[in-house]
Amino acid sequence: MEISQLDPKIKDSQNELIRHQEKAQKFKEYVQGLFIDVYTQDEFQRRVDAIYNETFKRDG
Repeated sequence: MEISQLDPKIKDSQNELIRHQEKAQKFKEYVQGLFIDVYTQDEFQRRVDAIYNETFKRDG
């Protein structure tokens, strides 16, 4: 495979990495906004799971 063939794949990978970094940042901000003392451990875990699913699994 030549370098010219790899270039589009590298750019696609870079775009995908940026998209995942943005999602990770969004997830981090959502979770940081939760007040742990307001929820039981199970409720907190369910909320974090729901936020994770909303953030990462929505696009498939």
